[in-house]
Amino acid sequence: TPMVLVTHHVEEIPASFTHALVMGKGRVLASGPIEETITSASLSEAAGIGVTVERRDGRWSARATP
Repeated sequence: TPMVLVTHHVEEIPASFTHALVMGKGRVLASGPIEETITSASLSEAAGIGVTVERRDGRWSARATP
């Protein structure tokens, strides 16, 4: 069953998700397979600040980069 999750918190993304779409400033910045889409570059562009993204054991985390 397809499911759509809208969130500002990558920690909420279930480990079973395979695809993602990142939006910023009202437009699509990245979309496709989750490993190629949820990246430091795409989330930094969306947030307008530096963001470091990691995935461990199927779970995502993001933190601001100084």
